[in-house]
Amino acid sequence: MGRFGQILGNVLLYLFLIFLLYNSTVKEWDPWFASIVAFVLVLSLVISVIPSLHAKATSPGEYPYDD
Repeated sequence: MGRFGQILGNVLLYLFLIFLLYNSTVKEWDPWFASIVAFVLVLSLVISVIPSLHAKATSPGEYPYDD
């Protein structure tokens, strides 16, 4: 799948978030849930648009020393 699978997965996740936002605003009014979904949606769009916010590589971290 590779790159196409990632793009398809992102599109499906964005559509799901938009569906949740629609349900919590138009269909059934729930301002608290709508604000949380809108925050997650805006944050994910900002992170995907600004390339400097992407993780360049993962690090395994440091293990504590045995004393």
